[in-house]
Amino acid sequence: MRKIFGLAFFASLILLSYGQDYLLCNQSLILNQKSIDFIQELSKELYAKTGFSLYVAVIDKMQDESKISRKDLKQKFAQPLKQPYGIIFFFKESKKIDLLIEPSIKEIDPNQIIVRYMVPILLQERKLNSSIISASILNGYAQLADEVAEHYQVELQKNIIVDKSGVQDFIHYLLYVMLGLMLFVIVLIYWRKK
Repeated sequence: MRKIFGLAFFASLILLSYGQDYLLCNQSLILNQKSIDFIQELSKELYAKTGFSLYVAVIDKMQDESKISRKDLKQKFAQPLKQPYGIIFFFKESKKIDLLIEPSIKEIDPNQIIVRYMVPILLQERKLNSSIISASILNGYAQLADEVAEHYQVELQKNIIVDKSGVQDFIHYLLYVMLGLMLFVIVLIYWRKK
């Protein structure tokens, strides 16, 4: 009898850990099913290899879109979670993205993930539709998962290749062109004075 009880208890623990839902919120069904499936699969692999849980919360609209209300909502989502964990928050109406990591990992810069891997995809279209939001979240999610895996010195088999192209490269190119033009004008002015 004890063996059966022990086996049932062990099986329920496995089901709880592998049956965990890593999508905390998908208000208005913004994320499509393929994105949800990818998040669940990659999160299970990441958790199995590192013990780190990685979540997503997508909020379409809030009654109060203030910074304080967003902070309160983030705390409500984070409160029941067991550390270590990470949450990508996307607030569609406010056009805000936030990334929470508890406890913080010094090698991971949440702002860099947002600016380099999420925002450029969102800037490709004027209107934020479901496919653009899903692509942006998945790109940031995949990058964050890779960085967490690297911190724990493991490799993820189910992750996608992160899109590192786009606006960021264009901005760098534009800065080099502007710097070159400034130097050219300075040299031209100096040469004309002589």
